[in-house]
Amino acid sequence: MRGGAFLTGLALALAARCALAQPTPTPAPPSTTVEGMTVVAPKAEQEKLPDLVDRFVQGHGAASRIDQLSRWSVPLCPQTGGLSAPFNAYVTARVKLVAAAVGAPLERHPNRNFPCKTNLLIIFTTTPQALMDDVRKHHADALGFHYAAQAERLARFDRPFKAWYVTGTQPEGGLVQEDKEFSPVPGGTAGSRLTRRLASRFIGILVVVDANQIVGHQIRAIADDVAMLGLARAADLKGCSALPTILDFLSPDCPASGDPEGLTAYDVAYLRGLYSTDPEQLLAAQRSEIGSRILREVPAR
Repeated sequence: MRGGAFLTGLALALAARCALAQPTPTPAPPSTTVEGMTVVAPKAEQEKLPDLVDRFVQGHGAASRIDQLSRWSVPLCPQTGGLSAPFNAYVTARVKLVAAAVGAPLERHPNRNFPCKTNLLIIFTTTPQALMDDVRKHHADALGFHYAAQAERLARFDRPFKAWYVTGTQPEGGLVQEDKEFSPVPGGTAGSRLTRRLASRFIGILVVVDANQIVGHQIRAIADDVAMLGLARAADLKGCSALPTILDFLSPDCPASGDPEGLTAYDVAYLRGLYSTDPEQLLAAQRSEIGSRILREVPAR
């Protein structure tokens, strides 16, 4: 079953099995339009910036099964549930706005009579662990590539925002093949000039947000954190990032502070770099190109 199909089915199943909470964030219900992206570039010392950017890139991009950075190659189709209708619509629209701004694929002329199949499912719930226990028992494919013995640990919900990634491997000129426990990797090598090259692709992403922890916080920061998780697979690191990032928002490892405005300039530059680099390159080359883009777009001051 393709990523969009099984996430659409998962959305229906979760709606039937789980009572999704409806917290009320502080802003007034958003309008039918979403404001454009504005980011503030923080200051950093010139001589320290390259090293900080290198650590930032490694923290923002976890390696895939074939040791590459995964990204979307098909149009993104997000669906949000668990909030009131206006806030669900806001989060979905915000994710699409960020995707368009960084070069991720979107439907250019969506047909309202034939809605796209969900491949990014965003769920807000007051019982995230119960939800993920249900996913583990009944929809284990949504946890992404893993071995059976890892399922319980992988489904553990231990932070306010968490995402699970279903990925696939695409040989040069071929179709994406889902990464599964007993599925062999297609023949080829990333970055090769002698054989078919490979690329890692997102097939579906599940993002779960603990609704208990976002009440009273700004919906834009919440939506931007979700967008970051829905466009790039961050590494599972402890502590705060060396450079400002939306991923530190509400992190138990970071000092509490006021809500951020949203994605930082480093976040946006990272995503633009991810969606402009060669998806068939080796991991080191991909990270190097992304780091160079960040240094060009967010210079030290």
